[in-house]
Amino acid sequence: MKRHWLLITIFSFVAAEAMAADCSWTGFRAPVRYASTANRALLVRDLDGDGAPEIIASGNQVDELPAFSILPNRGDGTFAAERLIPTGFGETLQDVGDLDHDGIPDLLVSNYWANGIAVFRGEGGLQFDGGTSYGTATHGGPSLIADYDHDGTPDVISLSFGSGNPVRIHRFRGLVGVELGPKTTFDTQLANGDWPSARMINGALEVLVSEHLRQLAILRFANDGVTVSTIAAGPGIDRSSTFADVNGDGIADIIDTNDIESANEPVFVTLANADGTFQTRRQLAHARTISFSVQLRVRDLDGDGHPDIIVSDLLSTSLHVYRGNGSGDFAEGITIDAGGPVNVFDVADVNGDGYLDIVTANNDHTVSVLVNRGPCPPSRHRAAKH
Repeated sequence: MKRHWLLITIFSFVAAEAMAADCSWTGFRAPVRYASTANRALLVRDLDGDGAPEIIASGNQVDELPAFSILPNRGDGTFAAERLIPTGFGETLQDVGDLDHDGIPDLLVSNYWANGIAVFRGEGGLQFDGGTSYGTATHGGPSLIADYDHDGTPDVISLSFGSGNPVRIHRFRGLVGVELGPKTTFDTQLANGDWPSARMINGALEVLVSEHLRQLAILRFANDGVTVSTIAAGPGIDRSSTFADVNGDGIADIIDTNDIESANEPVFVTLANADGTFQTRRQLAHARTISFSVQLRVRDLDGDGHPDIIVSDLLSTSLHVYRGNGSGDFAEGITIDAGGPVNVFDVADVNGDGYLDIVTANNDHTVSVLVNRGPCPPSRHRAAKH
């Protein structure tokens, strides 16, 4: 009798393991929407240190707003009504990081019209100071926080907006204290430098940007200088790009989108080599569903350990997800309902269940929260006690 019960137990365990292995990703719950005054730039970051990320959004140089919108996370992936943080007109949210080493996140913003950047120091409790401005003498543009000099202190890299003039790269060295060091500027011949994405390779920081002129550019920060190289990204205009390791070799590859006229998806993958060079750029061989790509991110949405590609379409209420297989190939796209016409989006685990969720900022002044269901729905049956 005991042996019979042991065999049943083992069989049940093996069956359960097999069922778990066969479970497929079940996508996202229906979007939950919240009112948001700001809707042009969006980040989802933990701003108060409780482990649950907040939603923060801003306007831009066109949609000039006097405040950022913060939606506090209640801790379960739902959000309280927006709070407004007073800012300068035209300031655009760029990045979040602890620049003054006090354990509280700070906000890095750019200001197109004021020709520079600003840092809003976090004061705890989702409160921020009035901001400290740093001039660049060029229209404030895409910026990021990164340790380019490898001293363990976060620095700031800011690119001028272009606006008919070649892009200038401004570096602000992080100091031990509340201020950034004086700017150092490098000239380039790039027309634009959009969607900056960073990787470390062979001891140097590299930042990938989209030029919107059928090529991508890589800015390499090494030996206290900056060098610029380009990668062909036609035949249409390059729209967005990012670094991400999509084949699991520990080296960040390039994924980009294009406004190419093609029957296939306008998404391209360029695998990287260990020496910093790249292999042949190739297009996803799937029937087209994207009309005009705007933004992309690469994250593991389905929890299988392989990065997936997420792409937004111009003012569409849908996002497109391409599941990766870990070797640099991607399945046919899955369309996800975002609930509103998407301007920008971000990816983060908003409810602490270990699965990445999606948050969108929509053109109708709402944000949508799409909670990931995970790879398998919870079982409805509880184990019986004997």
